[in-house]
Amino acid sequence: MTAQPRIHGRYRVDERLGATRIATVYRAYDDKLNRPVLLNLMRSHLVDQRGIRERFISDSELRARNVHSALPEVYDSGTIENRPFFITEFITGKTLRARAPVTPIEALQYIRHIVAVIKACQESHIPHPPISSNDFVVISEGHVKWIENWTLTPNEVLIDIASYRSPERQQGSAETVESAIYAVGILLFEILGGFRPFSGTNADEILTQHESSDIPPVSAVVSAGCPPEIDDLIMRCTARNPVTRLKNLDELLDLIEQARRDLVIGGNGTGQLTENASRSVEQSTPTNGASTRKHRSGNRTIGRIFIAIIVLTGLGGGGWYYVKSQPDAGAAVLDRLQLQIPSISMPSWLNTLIDVGGNETQYLSVNGDTILAVLNEPASNGAVVGEIPAGSRVEWLDGPQSADGDAWLKIRYTIDTTTVEGWAPQRRLTTTP
Repeated sequence: MTAQPRIHGRYRVDERLGATRIATVYRAYDDKLNRPVLLNLMRSHLVDQRGIRERFISDSELRARNVHSALPEVYDSGTIENRPFFITEFITGKTLRARAPVTPIEALQYIRHIVAVIKACQESHIPHPPISSNDFVVISEGHVKWIENWTLTPNEVLIDIASYRSPERQQGSAETVESAIYAVGILLFEILGGFRPFSGTNADEILTQHESSDIPPVSAVVSAGCPPEIDDLIMRCTARNPVTRLKNLDELLDLIEQARRDLVIGGNGTGQLTENASRSVEQSTPTNGASTRKHRSGNRTIGRIFIAIIVLTGLGGGGWYYVKSQPDAGAAVLDRLQLQIPSISMPSWLNTLIDVGGNETQYLSVNGDTILAVLNEPASNGAVVGEIPAGSRVEWLDGPQSADGDAWLKIRYTIDTTTVEGWAPQRRLTTTP
């Protein structure tokens, strides 16, 4: 039996995982510390290119500073057979691209963490991978590790870079804070909608769209309800003219946090306790099943608002029963405690998610001027099972699911005795009262 190769007599190379633009990545094992690691070995055809080689070594030394928890920890570096390498912690999990779409509150949690690591890298002059949903691996709720994805083909890498490239970068400008903010706006759109605002078969097609077209409002493609604050945030991040774009990462973090607070407590803007309580409810709620998936985004947000009302008014559980059954005594208790009950109003964008009659069915409208083709599966090449006129009201059954660069919803349309049931692109459907 052939012994597995070892680097420096310590790192046992187990499996080739793939390659980035500069390094081949292997799963390895550190025999000294008994832990899995990642081996990043400079690609053999690049070792004689002096500039790239020096950059590879310099970058690995800078990354070892560990300026942010989202960056993989660098354990070791060196050369083997004239090829530079560095060893990092072992990282596994789903990328943000695989996790999308997520709810608005989840999206803001991830984006807040991502902007913080971008800020840390830029302030410390630490090189970082491209900004892409393929390069952020989810390791826990709201937290990611930033890698350069080693599973993409060369053409997929080019498409990935083009999908987040600002118009001025395509015109030859250097990378700036504004260009990074543009990429963050695209990423927020993607993880909310489940697909990127522009797509194509090659990088040039996508770059042309970024130069000539504005990013559409994400609320137009997120049927579960997306607050206008997020639409505004994405618009300010992705303005084609960098002069009118957000220019400061601290300001961007403040706007993300404000939108996040508004989302958690329905615009009231106070109370960390409310958010913690809502997380506990969310973590204890099963997420399997079509019905649960269908209402996940709306129900989580509504649940947070109702919890806010209970926590902030101090009328949860037995306290409410006491006040209701003995109003005079209850009033005295409130007077002694000097509780000020806040006025909490529902954001207008939530109105379409609440049916006061208790019916959880969600209805959507077919937008546009053309007939909507309904397919037997969430794929552009699916078989047509029926057609629905523009403006029709349909029932939302399941989804969204991502396929062919689009997000798809399963819907049902009934007229007289005829029923059409199948999948349609989410961009053709909007919420309706």
